[in-house]
Amino acid sequence: MFAIIKGRSAKELLIGTYDMRYLCMPVFPYFRKGKGVPPPRFFGVDEFLGLFVALVMGLQHALAMVGGLITPPLLISNLAMGKRPKTDIPYASGKPDEIQRYLVQAGLIVCGIMTFFQVAGFRIYRTPFQFGAGVLSCMGVSFTTVPIATSVISVLMNDHGNTFEEAYGKLLGTIMLCSIIPTILSFFPIRIIKKIFPPIVCGVVIMLIGVHLISAGFKNWGGGAFCADNWLHGPSTSPCMLPSKFPNGTMLFNRTATCYVAPGLKCGDKTKTEVFLPFGSQQYIGLGFIVFFTIIFLEVFGSPFMRNASVILALLFGYLIAACIKFEGKKYVITDKIDQAPGITFLWTKTFPIGFYAPAIVPLCIVFIITSIETVGDTSATMEASRMEVDGQDATRRIKGALLNDGVSGLFSALATSLPLTTFAQNNGVISLTNVASRQAGFAAAFWLFLLGILGKVGAWITTIPEAVLGGMTTFLFANVIASGIKIIINGDPLTRRSRFILACSLALAFGVELVPQWATSQLWPITPDMSSGVRGIRDAIILVLSTSFTFGAVTALILNLIIPVDTSNPTSTGKNHGMVAPDCTKSASGKDDDDGDYSAVPPYRVNRVATEDNGSEKPVQPLAITVAPPLQEAGGETAAVAVPVTAEVRSTRPNSPAIPVAAGDGSSATAKVADGV
Repeated sequence: MFAIIKGRSAKELLIGTYDMRYLCMPVFPYFRKGKGVPPPRFFGVDEFLGLFVALVMGLQHALAMVGGLITPPLLISNLAMGKRPKTDIPYASGKPDEIQRYLVQAGLIVCGIMTFFQVAGFRIYRTPFQFGAGVLSCMGVSFTTVPIATSVISVLMNDHGNTFEEAYGKLLGTIMLCSIIPTILSFFPIRIIKKIFPPIVCGVVIMLIGVHLISAGFKNWGGGAFCADNWLHGPSTSPCMLPSKFPNGTMLFNRTATCYVAPGLKCGDKTKTEVFLPFGSQQYIGLGFIVFFTIIFLEVFGSPFMRNASVILALLFGYLIAACIKFEGKKYVITDKIDQAPGITFLWTKTFPIGFYAPAIVPLCIVFIITSIETVGDTSATMEASRMEVDGQDATRRIKGALLNDGVSGLFSALATSLPLTTFAQNNGVISLTNVASRQAGFAAAFWLFLLGILGKVGAWITTIPEAVLGGMTTFLFANVIASGIKIIINGDPLTRRSRFILACSLALAFGVELVPQWATSQLWPITPDMSSGVRGIRDAIILVLSTSFTFGAVTALILNLIIPVDTSNPTSTGKNHGMVAPDCTKSASGKDDDDGDYSAVPPYRVNRVATEDNGSEKPVQPLAITVAPPLQEAGGETAAVAVPVTAEVRSTRPNSPAIPVAAGDGSSATAKVADGV
């Protein structure tokens, strides 16, 4: 502490040396002639920022995350809002709006606490391990848990007669048991984890999670999830007239009948709005588009700070518009919840009876495995953005520390009545855009999240956000999840025939149950009166896996990845080595076979067989290809020698490379372009 303060002026301690003009200056890409404010110098993991700069950077990270943090508890707590079918009995024994506010604030508090440990990276005494990554990497409530949580709670409430509080308590108890998965994986070698769960498996699962969740975003955008699911359900009978068609083509409504009429359910929660409209009304669609277009506008014209916080700024702007306008004299937003909320709150001000639901074990284990793989990738990306080594003993220790923090966070968050956490990836973009990777910004982000969590008025304000405004924001967030999954697939292994086959099979089954969920829930394994509780538990577990798209896709991709042999030739690759033949192993000086992996990054180069003209110039007459072995570099970076088997196939070439004459198999000369340092 004293070492940080020593030798620094009061101005540097308070304000720091960061160029705030770059952070706050808007961008006009279509009109400006200059390049704008140049980015500031890079601030490393342990560099000093200054109190004000650290708080600003931490606020930026917190705002970049908060939209994603509040969405899972809002979606889960929506299940407590309705009533049991054909009755006036509510699902929740308490007040649903208070449950929603508490779950949002509990999530923020837990994220703040566990982000502190993630950023600190405490070394475990007398062991090679540490707790936390020790980099600017923040923790957030995982979207991955939402599909399973909604399915489990719905089953427990509808099929088992539990209240929302009882169902949520059983979910928390099961999460405590399954949270041991990341802790166990933290002691495994990273290469084994990546081999069992390659990018083709993780990418498919993450993409399917986004596909599953985006429907929730659109339901909110149209007015609310409850009215979206019930606006054509529960019809009533009514007398009506049906048409009769005559031979001359005319029709006359002269037949009396009994018709089914939709109930005309309107969207809206009377505790936070005075406007009640049918699902999909143009007013709701317009409010959602205000948020969606604001995100796009800030991405194009916003300053780095605005771009990093575009989601929450767009949400605030949409909320402001909804609060200022009226529909037929009625308000879209009322503040009764904010007025009634406490000023300060904390964890365990509302509790849930901890239970256990065995059928959820397998799906939740899949969830924790997927979040563990996400953590490995996100932590590696954070270290890369922080300009740190991503390989080696130090990097491995940090990644394992992040995994251990994931496991402990899963247990602690369940004890703290919150959904499990995982390492968030949004912070990597903030680091790259601001050139600040200092952990001081991470500690400040933890402070802001904790502060937002304990302020009761903040949580109450979040619960008053109109569903349409929230839907415009969450639709964008869930689409980002889909894009992240696609990116993992593309940036992973090349799309060979094998990987495309795995992708097709897993997506076929997953998209099928996502679009037609009754395929697995209707008559696949019906419940019978004489079914024992043990068999019922097994049946519920299997149906839960098969009816949830991303778990079905995950199991399919995992099994196929383990049983389908790897195609070593990669004949249908679409990656950067598309069309290239994998080089064979060659004998080293020791007489042993070299590993294929040593040559995989050195593709064949295009060469041209040349003929000498009468004037002394060289004319290419036939394309050839050579394979250059990698250990050909001298101390000065010059290529020392080339050993090249030549084929008669056309290959890609690297530009701006020195030409080296080589001999073809038939004795003619060829010119190869070989990059420096190969």
